[in-house]
Amino acid sequence: MANTPPVVTINDQSVRILAWNQITNWLTYLDANGNPAVKYQFWDSGTGADSGFIWSDAGTGQLAANTTLEIDAADLSKIWVRGGAAGGAETMWVRAFDGTDWGNWDSFTLTTIPNNKPVASIGDHTVHIGEWSNATNWVSYSDADGEAATKYQFWDSGTSATSGYIWSDLGSGQLAANTVMDVNASDLSKIWFRGGSADGAETMWVRAFDGHEWGNWDSFTLTTQPNNRPVATIADHTVHVDSWAKISTWLSYSDADGEAATKYQFWDGGAGAGSGYIWSDAGTGQLAPNTTLDVAAADIDKIWVHGGSVTGSETMWVRAFDGHDWGNWDSFTLTTQNNTPVATIADHSVHLNQWVRASNWLSYSDADGDAATQYQFWDGGSGATSGFIWSDLGTGQQPANSTLTVAASDLSQIWYHGGSATGSETMWVRAYDGHQWGNWDSFNFTTVTNTPPVAAIADQSVHVNDWTRVTNWLSTSDAEGDAVTRYQFFDGGTAGTSGYYWSDLGTGQQPASTTFEVAASDVSQIWVRGGSVPGSETMWVRAFDGLDWGSWDSYTLTTTA
Repeated sequence: MANTPPVVTINDQSVRILAWNQITNWLTYLDANGNPAVKYQFWDSGTGADSGFIWSDAGTGQLAANTTLEIDAADLSKIWVRGGAAGGAETMWVRAFDGTDWGNWDSFTLTTIPNNKPVASIGDHTVHIGEWSNATNWVSYSDADGEAATKYQFWDSGTSATSGYIWSDLGSGQLAANTVMDVNASDLSKIWFRGGSADGAETMWVRAFDGHEWGNWDSFTLTTQPNNRPVATIADHTVHVDSWAKISTWLSYSDADGEAATKYQFWDGGAGAGSGYIWSDAGTGQLAPNTTLDVAAADIDKIWVHGGSVTGSETMWVRAFDGHDWGNWDSFTLTTQNNTPVATIADHSVHLNQWVRASNWLSYSDADGDAATQYQFWDGGSGATSGFIWSDLGTGQQPANSTLTVAASDLSQIWYHGGSATGSETMWVRAYDGHQWGNWDSFNFTTVTNTPPVAAIADQSVHVNDWTRVTNWLSTSDAEGDAVTRYQFFDGGTAGTSGYYWSDLGTGQQPASTTFEVAASDVSQIWVRGGSVPGSETMWVRAFDGLDWGSWDSYTLTTTA
């Protein structure tokens, strides 16, 4: 049977300038008899110096134009096509050998697509005098072919001694005006623009290289403008004696150029021993009067203002630095104040020789919320029988017309004692809040005769052997409102069958014609029991208010059948 030659084809291909393509990705092989390819031949008709070419990794390198490259099929993966160095088209050929016959040549067109020039641009920029900006922050790059820049060039037309300039960290330093600076793209971050030393404008240029061609020059205007100084202000403030305030909560900052503060300076004009001051937690502590404290903006939270140890006012200053210039000093007044504490005792009446703790009467307040640390007491009553102030701290009775000073923690050990005779006198009290004494507050201390309390039980009837709590019958009153502290009971019924008092406090039945005494807190445990036979008897009750016993009140207890 006759052999059918093999068929190998490559479609027309378009490639990028200098792009490499493995020819196996393009080649299609067919054989009607199913014979595999044994060899391939290639032919390139492109004779231009910039045209594409065929290349063999099998040792022969670039195929010369209009010559044949023959390879074994096993080496097909070593054959490459490279795009031209410039745009254009050329014809190439391929055929295959199946061991018996060569197939026909198949032609295909290799088109090298022209390169799109890269575009590098920088917008117009305004900087401050002496300000630095990195080129990477300003350069924009694009390439229609998606190729990365490999190099950049810069040009500066500003020839004035005070104009801005381009600077390289690669060793060449400042770019001389009207000369080209050539920079690898990988070194772009080492290129800087610097504002002039005076205000003005100049034109600069930039362009990029994509490995094939330089793009067009792009011009931009670099304008240097004077720096707007920053403004730091602190309003006048009033603080409490010895209080602390973080200065960052008071500080206001603005900058017309939108620049952040990099540093602050503070000054304290208060030289008084008790005046307020500025304090740094950054290791320097208290700022000495009439000296400057320099603080990085990052450390502003470490700066404090401390109120004076005495009341008064002083002037302090602040200013800020924006990296270019210091702003003007701003003055503010620091006023230290203290609201004096208020200790008061209302007018009081006590009984003869009655004792009352001062803490039961004393009221204290402080507008600043300061706790009292000390109290002072004064007694204007010099009569031998007048009331007096007493201390449990070892000094005993306080002499009239002298001051007794007491720590607030010891207030519970101070007492007022009623006079040994009735009468009235003036006493005073004041408090200290750790900073100042408050005003003296006067009050009238009156000794009055005590009115004994009244305890009463109405006549009662009970059934034989019935039990009743005495509290169900008992009523008490006191003209001065004094609380009853104790009770006494007496049973006049001496018959063996009469009613009687009973105590749940352990003593049980109380004997007739004897007095028994009970604390007011225990009176609910006292009972009355009806007699074992009908009859009547007289019982008594009276109360004690801590000073005097009231009169006995009698009532009739009747036992009914």
